[in-house]
Amino acid sequence: MLIAFDQALNTTGYAVFNRKDGNLVAYDKFTTESVDEEYKLREIRNKVLELIDKYKPTKIAIEEIQLQQIPGTTAHGNVETFKKLAHVQGVLYEVIAEKEIPFEVVPSVTWKSHCGIKGRVRAEQKRNAQAFVLEYYGVKAIQDICDAICIGKYSLTDKKPVLNEGINWE
Repeated sequence: MLIAFDQALNTTGYAVFNRKDGNLVAYDKFTTESVDEEYKLREIRNKVLELIDKYKPTKIAIEEIQLQQIPGTTAHGNVETFKKLAHVQGVLYEVIAEKEIPFEVVPSVTWKSHCGIKGRVRAEQKRNAQAFVLEYYGVKAIQDICDAICIGKYSLTDKKPVLNEGINWE
C-alpha cells in the first residue's frame, strides 16, 4: 500500500493506493480541532499513526513545501504559513522514520506536470486537479483530497523524469 498526503496544519487530505495494481483504495481528509499549533501537530501525528496502523503502507508520499513568491514581485508570501508547513513536514518525517517506511517528497510542480494540471493561479490549478480526479478516478472530492490523490498517482509511477535522457555521453 501507498499513502499519499497533502498535509497542512488544519486540513490534511490523504489517499491510499494498492501499489501492485495502482487502484485507489481509500481517500479522505482529517481536520485538526485544537487551537494551539503544538496540539494540532500532536493530532496530525496521532492520525497519521492510525492510518499507518490501518493500511500498513510500504511507501508514503508527501507534498514538498515551498515558500510562495508573490506574483509580479520578488517578494515572498506568508513566511509564517511556510514555517507551519515545515513543522507539519517535520512531524511526518519523525513518524515515517519511527515506523521505518520508505517515503518520497513530491514537489507540487512535479505531480501537477505528471497529471497535466495547468493554471495560472492556485485556485485554477486546484479546480483543474479536482476535474482530473473526477475524470480519471470518478471521484468528486475537496481540493485537499484531490491533491493527495494526484500526489499518490505520481508516486506510483516508475517512470520518473530523467535528466538528459537520450544523450549519449560516451
